[in-house]
This record gives sequence, C-alpha cells and structure tokens, in this order.
Amino acid sequence: MRPPISSVIVLLVIGICVLSMLFPAVQAAREAERRMQCGNNIRQLLLGLQNYHDTYMTLPYGARNRTVEANADRSTWGTSWLFATSTFCESNNYWDKTYTASKATPKSDFCSHEVRNGVVDRKMKFMLCPSSPLPEMQSLDGQQLSLPSYAGVMGANVHVANSLLEATDPKGRIVAGPYGGFAAANGLLLVNEVVTFSDCKDGTANTILVGEVSSWYPNRGGRRNLAMSVANAGDGYNDVAGWIAGTNLLKPVAKDGPVIGVDRVLNLITIEHPVLDERIELPAWGTQGIGRCGLNNPLSSAHPAGAVTGFADGHLQLLTKQTAPYILKRLAIRDDGAELPEY
Repeated sequence: MRPPISSVIVLLVIGICVLSMLFPAVQAAREAERRMQCGNNIRQLLLGLQNYHDTYMTLPYGARNRTVEANADRSTWGTSWLFATSTFCESNNYWDKTYTASKATPKSDFCSHEVRNGVVDRKMKFMLCPSSPLPEMQSLDGQQLSLPSYAGVMGANVHVANSLLEATDPKGRIVAGPYGGFAAANGLLLVNEVVTFSDCKDGTANTILVGEVSSWYPNRGGRRNLAMSVANAGDGYNDVAGWIAGTNLLKPVAKDGPVIGVDRVLNLITIEHPVLDERIELPAWGTQGIGRCGLNNPLSSAHPAGAVTGFADGHLQLLTKQTAPYILKRLAIRDDGAELPEY
C-alpha cells in the first residue's frame, strides 16, 4: 500500500531541512581543510627558508638583481626568495634546470623566456592556496607559470600620523615606492640585501616572514589580481613578471636607491594597510602603494576570518580582518623593540 501523498511531502520537507542544515557544516569542514593545506604550504616555505639559513648562514635575498657583465652600468632581473627557497622545498630538479639555463644564457635574466623554461607548465602546489579564487597559472611570453598565493614580507612603513608608531623610521630604511606607496628594508626578506635571524631583535616568534596575497581586490565594480608576480592584474597592463624573478634594481631599496618603478620588484610586500576586508572602504587601484605588483598590496585571503601568515620561528598565525594596522606593522619589523598587545 502506498503512503499518502501528504506523508511523502512531509518526508521530502524533512529531508530538505536536514540537507540545508548539513550543507553549511560540510562547507565549513571543507574550508577548514583548505585552510589547513594553506598553512601547510606556508609551513613548507618557512622550513625552506630556515634550511636555507642553516646552509648559507643568512636568509636569501628577498629579491636580487643580476648584473649582465662585470662592471656593467645596467642590471637584469635576478632571483626571488621563492626561487632561492625552492631547492629546499622538494623542487630541486626545477631549480637545477633553471639555474643551468641561466648560466648557459648569461645575457638573459630570470624574466627571460630561456631561463623560465625549467619551470614552465609546472603547477607548484606548495605555492598555491587551495581557497584562492585567483588563477593558479599565468601566461608569460607564451609560457605557463605558477602564480603564487604568497609573498615575502620586507618590513612595514612607519610614515603615518599615529602615536603608536614613530613619525619616521630612525634607521632610514623607508623609501618611496610605486603607486605613491613605500618600500621598507626593516623586515627579513629584503631587496639586494641579506639578513640573518640574529638581526631579528624582536625574536623570530614576533616577526612575519610570509603572508597570503591570494584574493581579488575590488575596484570600482571590477576586480584586480593582488598576486605579487602577476604580469596582468586585470587592468590592461602587462609586463615581465614570474615567481622566479626578484628585481632589476642596482641597489638595496633603502640605501640611496632610486624611486622604485612600477614593475621593478616582485614577490615582496611592505605592510601598510590592514588585512583586506571588502566591507570597508578601500584605496583606489593604483594609489597608496596598491597596484600590479604594488609593494603595499594588503595581505588578502579567501579564508573567511583573515589571512594565514608564517613567522620566522616556523609558527603560523591567522591575522584577522580586525587586526589593527599598527600591530601588523610591528609584526613585520624585525627590530622595533615594541611590546605587542594580544592580537
């Protein structure tokens, strides 16, 4: 005997209600798994940086140039910290191919077609946040290259009218950067300079090395790509880039260096803005240091609460969208000596 239609309808309604209650829990569980994988990626990068330090007794250059020939007046693109670290992140074969190509083509650089051959069409999983809505790959000169979800932290800007920060950096480590922003040399991954963990006077547990830049930046009804090695951020501009490349500047950022050009440093950020929160008013794209590979692009993430960051001692911290900017800056500077409140 068939059950009454009313009973079937009741069962269907109950089933739909149960599914509607389970769906958010399933989604939350999946996001928790993705965030855990994101943390594992950053932990692998931190371990690579620590192993690099153990091997060479310094951290790698955050970004370095490559002089084409002896006493040259000009410089080409050198390597990024991501490339230097990759040999310690189970990517030694890619590193070998790329480095060999760079030696075989001395006139080329790490933004060139020939040198990139060693890493094209390779999805570097440990550089990609699984929650990120950004493309995992980008096309550069007809080659497909991974587009990392993470950036190295070169320090923080302290030129703000805020009683909780100095009015200026007494050590002279801040210079003008692209899009009206700033570039710092008070962190741990620097431009054309290296530092050691012993230079981290605040303690390695209090200094950020790596953070996420893995979500879209809203811009006047559109969106822009915040990744720090993207050639085309969605604004029609397209130029050299890539995760293996660092800079073509001739000098360290804060040692009588020139104003940094729009496209002259990759894979690094200087903390200036809070963690990206689309609920608050944001600077226009191309202003306040924000833009294609802008050095003040904010930490960003598709994780609901905030962005995962990695500290020099190897621990991870989710910095939320409510984390005060001055705390972010203190955490990015290696030797400000400040005592931080809970964050």
